[in-house]
Amino acid sequence: MLEEIKDRIKEEFGFETEPYDTNMLLVHATKERIRDLMKFLKSYGFKYPHTISVVDYTPKGEGFQINYIIENLVEKKFVIVRVNLPEDELRIPTVCDIFPPFQPHEREAWEMFGVEFVGNPRLEVMILPEWAKGLYPLRKSYDFKKHRKEVRKGKA
Repeated sequence: MLEEIKDRIKEEFGFETEPYDTNMLLVHATKERIRDLMKFLKSYGFKYPHTISVVDYTPKGEGFQINYIIENLVEKKFVIVRVNLPEDELRIPTVCDIFPPFQPHEREAWEMFGVEFVGNPRLEVMILPEWAKGLYPLRKSYDFKKHRKEVRKGKA
């Protein structure tokens, strides 16, 4: 099944793919075609969205990596869709209208890394206090010492 998907993705989108595990395919996609690819994968039975993860590679000069993990529950196969974004262009179209469970994942990625999911209607603070909005604490550049509260001796 993954071989067929791999060939169709290459044919339809021109994206490179590689096996990631015995039941997993990694797709290197672009933000311009992310929505079309997600609709395509959904039509192939990949209807269960697991998560969106963000990796900060800015210390290496490589920007950020967005990973979407979705599963075909019937075939028990997974696809990881990976999109690389440059540090100065952290914008990508939302896919939460295609996969509604991704809405809070996009929201969390926005809050923690500053990735803007264009079209997501709820990009608002969910986890952090309001004063921390825009600090992006999971970025490698985040200065923990600057935002750490002082602890007085004798108090926990």
